[in-house]
Amino acid sequence: MSIETVYTNGKVVTVDREFSLAAAFAVRDGVFTAVGGNDEVSELAGAGARVVDLGGQMVLPGFVDAHAHSVYRGIGDAAEPSLADAVSVADIVARIGEAAAHANPGAWIVTSPIGEPPDFFGLPEGLAEGRWPTRDDLDAVAADNPVCVPTSAYWPHPSVFNSAALTRLGVTRDTPEEPGVRIVRDAAGEPTGVIHGLTFYNPSRLFGRLMSLLPGTPGRTTRDAIARALTENIAVGVTSVYEGHGNTFTADLRALRDAGRLACRVVATYEVPVGRPDVDMGTWLSSLTDAAGEGSGDDLLKVVGVTVSLDGPTHFGRSAMSRPYLGTDGELGNGSSRLSTVDLADLGRLAVRHNLRLNVVASGDAGCGIAVDALEAVHRETPLTGRRWVAQHFHHATREQIGRLAAMGFAAQVCAGVDYARGEEVYVKRLPGDLWEHVSPLRWWIDAGVPIALASDGAHYDPMFQLWAALRRIDARSGRSLLTPAKTVTREEAIRAYTAGGAAVLGSPGKIGSIETGKLADFVVLDRDILDCPVDEIRRTRVISTVLGGAVVHEI
Repeated sequence: MSIETVYTNGKVVTVDREFSLAAAFAVRDGVFTAVGGNDEVSELAGAGARVVDLGGQMVLPGFVDAHAHSVYRGIGDAAEPSLADAVSVADIVARIGEAAAHANPGAWIVTSPIGEPPDFFGLPEGLAEGRWPTRDDLDAVAADNPVCVPTSAYWPHPSVFNSAALTRLGVTRDTPEEPGVRIVRDAAGEPTGVIHGLTFYNPSRLFGRLMSLLPGTPGRTTRDAIARALTENIAVGVTSVYEGHGNTFTADLRALRDAGRLACRVVATYEVPVGRPDVDMGTWLSSLTDAAGEGSGDDLLKVVGVTVSLDGPTHFGRSAMSRPYLGTDGELGNGSSRLSTVDLADLGRLAVRHNLRLNVVASGDAGCGIAVDALEAVHRETPLTGRRWVAQHFHHATREQIGRLAAMGFAAQVCAGVDYARGEEVYVKRLPGDLWEHVSPLRWWIDAGVPIALASDGAHYDPMFQLWAALRRIDARSGRSLLTPAKTVTREEAIRAYTAGGAAVLGSPGKIGSIETGKLADFVVLDRDILDCPVDEIRRTRVISTVLGGAVVHEI
């Protein structure tokens, strides 16, 4: 048995049911053994305990990012060459030329998207030339290698290709356009290499062709990238993440766990293969015995449940909305759902049959409506209360839909940072009427009694940014606050949503998310008191120390 460590003289925000404050706590063998006043905890720990004086600093439970996309963030950051800080077409061309000089003839060169992640603001006008690069620009330095500059998952900028890549894709002056895909052509009708709409949010024939051609990332490179992203999480105090959407990397996560390279706790799900006619859903779900019930794994990596995605992001024009809204090219549309109410209800029944925890990802109010109607159909046959199923995103859920989810015992993962990146440009300008006033309506969820978890969605993964965003709801482009009554939360509510609420979504409320006796000793020490400091200082707050299972894993 290890020596007990007692932390004293702190402002310890326990995030227990009462959101009580303590001065001290004790840790032994990776769990909290006592929480309370300085004298009380010191007496319980005994004379041989190691004592750490916190000097009045604030302590919080380790943060839980309930929609982290750490895997995709890590893989995206590993793209070579990176164009993240490129300031001109000339700069982009130079980096691609350098890559081509070291590439085998005919090998693909796949860069990162153009722009600074995760927001990709100010393009293409922010480039010195004020335009996107073209096939001619890229041909000048990489004639013998197909080049793909992909579209970011965070903003619908175009992809760019050189002539070799267009040839492999089969794109010529005669290539017809598909729904959601726009091939930019010059005055003579020839493709310029700039193509809009090539994204997994828009499963077009041309995008499928592109995916079939691009080389896969080697397993070691993938695992190194994931490990790096998880280590970055620890540096900002994120001790647990939910890879509960789009996860196809369970084998890599298990390999990292076995190699001792998982820096933080991970809970992962399997993604339901919607749109795959070759997959029998009942057979596929029955095969996921490792994800059934409480799942498999340990406190560092657990695999539990499945996730189904109905629609896509509003800024890509893919949210299923009941009223038409403006898409990426100014066209009116309603988006669409990949499943009907009947299809989702059938999937829900199969999830019940195979004891699989179901996560449903939806965005638009029509998509949320499909989800709620389908889930209620299942609930009437087999009560879902107590199964801890999860609604993810639900950006445009109505108050009535939220109340119905509450009645079924759902938890919800929500994103407050959406206003920062997309508020004015998407929600105010493209949505009809006053719909922008209740995008990601945290107040509605809380008032309905639904446990909510804030999340980064892979963007701005620092919890301090996300807490600030939840409290201010600032649009980054205009500086305007889009805060409304439907979005308003207190500091205590925001903190709970990034700790105990996250634990509820991960299905681990008894183990993480608060500083209470018997729970895993995950906590962070901050450089200021975020309950009392000016709100805008929260964004600048830094994590002095991160502790995972009682071990210091980050310190400055």
